[in-house]
Amino acid sequence: MRRSTVIPFVLISSIHMASCDQSTQSNQLLKQNDSIKNQVTPQYIGLYQGTTPCMGCFSRCDDCPGMAVDLQLNADQTYVLSRLSLSGHNQAEEIKGQFKFINTEKSLIQLNGVPTRNIILVDLVNKMLEIRIDGTGEEYENFDDFSLNLTG
Repeated sequence: MRRSTVIPFVLISSIHMASCDQSTQSNQLLKQNDSIKNQVTPQYIGLYQGTTPCMGCFSRCDDCPGMAVDLQLNADQTYVLSRLSLSGHNQAEEIKGQFKFINTEKSLIQLNGVPTRNIILVDLVNKMLEIRIDGTGEEYENFDDFSLNLTG
């Protein structure tokens, strides 16, 4: 009699322990899924494009078509900057590197490795970037000439 009581008890205990293991695994999976959902994609990432004044000018010139600029910002704070002189006065360039936020509001970034026009205002409301004056981060008088729009 005693043996017939022990066997069902052992079976029930084993089943209960197995279900606890599955419950623990399920809880761990749910926590992992929640953690992935909580990772927010930064709003600034994307490809920005525009035509800016040539490197020597502070506004558009009548006799110069300017520069085509593409700037890809990535979530890992890396960038790819491509600049092409539409007049042919300068060599095309592509620079890859990292950027950093240089103010507490995280609205100004600095492109590391870019010698000029490396301070950028991030305008999330209008989905655009504005290239700022080197060194000061102030806007150009004709700031519309230095805007890059989010393309996608």
